[in-house]
Amino acid sequence: MVNTYPRAVVVSAAAENIGGELDQSRVRLFVLHVAQGSNQGGIDAWFRDPKAEVSAHFSISRTGVVHQHVPLSKVAWAERDYNDVAISIEHLGYSGWTLTRRQLKASLALLAWLHTQYPNVPLRRTARSNGTGVIGHGELGVSGGDHPSCPGLPILDQIAAALGAR
Repeated sequence: MVNTYPRAVVVSAAAENIGGELDQSRVRLFVLHVAQGSNQGGIDAWFRDPKAEVSAHFSISRTGVVHQHVPLSKVAWAERDYNDVAISIEHLGYSGWTLTRRQLKASLALLAWLHTQYPNVPLRRTARSNGTGVIGHGELGVSGGDHPSCPGLPILDQIAAALGAR
């Protein structure tokens, strides 16, 4: 298991925003988020702020640059009750937006690499919080943090179409 995505710029979250060891055998979801902002520096600063009490494993800028904020060996605080079974991917932008071409390409490359690290997590969309695969944060419901419009249908549809074409 490799802890760091080889194509990522490492911008670590504050230690206070990272949970304990992630039991790799329990990971079953790759969770897609939207940051509700389009400034990479803003999300980096948010995760570095010890008072934020939030983090994600990765974020992807509108230009397709991947930042890694939490090593895969650690729990990111992004999905509340699902933190211990999920790898989280923030996308810069807003709910209702689509991913840029570069952002989609980077997201698919990251998902493909994550699948090599977690071969038990299929590269297919699921809307079932008790399932396995690629899921939207909002599909985790109240116990996942109660963000029903995260990342939004346009992004979920883009990812589903792209994964279906693989």
